[in-house]
Amino acid sequence: MTTSIFARQALSLRKTAIVLIAALILMWFDSKNSEWFNPVRSTSHAAMQPIYEMSLLPSYAKHWASGSLQSKEALRRENMQLKSQLIHAHAKLQQQDYILAQNARLQGILSTTKPEQFDLNLAQVIGTDTNLLRQIVVLNKGKQDGVQVGQTVIDEDGILGQIINVYPNTSRLLLITDDQQSVAVTVKRTGQRAIVTGQGIPSALSLNYVFKTSDVRVGDELVSSGLGGRIPAGYRVGRIAHIKDGQADNFRSIEVTPAANFIDNAYVLILQDKMLTKSKSSSQ
Repeated sequence: MTTSIFARQALSLRKTAIVLIAALILMWFDSKNSEWFNPVRSTSHAAMQPIYEMSLLPSYAKHWASGSLQSKEALRRENMQLKSQLIHAHAKLQQQDYILAQNARLQGILSTTKPEQFDLNLAQVIGTDTNLLRQIVVLNKGKQDGVQVGQTVIDEDGILGQIINVYPNTSRLLLITDDQQSVAVTVKRTGQRAIVTGQGIPSALSLNYVFKTSDVRVGDELVSSGLGGRIPAGYRVGRIAHIKDGQADNFRSIEVTPAANFIDNAYVLILQDKMLTKSKSSSQ
């Protein structure tokens, strides 16, 4: 008996040949009548669906990572833009607050009671003296505006100082906080007279020549007395902040808080005597 060709081949080749023959037979039947195999075809597609999805996972991961990075970058840029807008908004609010404060201060200055003896010349502080040891500021009003040496300068709260130099369009104001400046004052509560002198700093003054037996208290208001004729009477100078009795002499050591604003004052008023102005105008 003749041996079959399949008996001499490996078992795997035999199975492969059987499968190929079966596949060819099925393909021939499918070409003749494809409706017979539609259920099998649908089942095989459904079974292959997870494999298709698994093969697309790397692509999905790449797109997700790209989109995530783009989203983070977009959020970062939007966050930076919002921060920038917030900073600009805060800067504008600060500027508006400053303008409102300046307007309020100007209204306070302009509402100061206008004395019958003086004209009030509104001036702006435009600088400080080059000597940092002196309490001197520069104003934007000068000789052409009727400013004269010796004129008193105030703000809405009290006396600032006196004009010491006048130029065509500017002038120099020596503040009463300068250690070489003094003002004759009266204790408003009792009428007692004394002298206030500067300490060289804008936040404090000294009340001198007050005996230990004098009736002065913390909180007493000091006003200019007009003694000596340098500074007109009746303007606030400061308020007693601290009293200390020394043992070396009979006088008290008294610290005074200034009434006027010496730290942040952009606008001031120059007191100009009406009589002197009229006499000067008539002589010209």
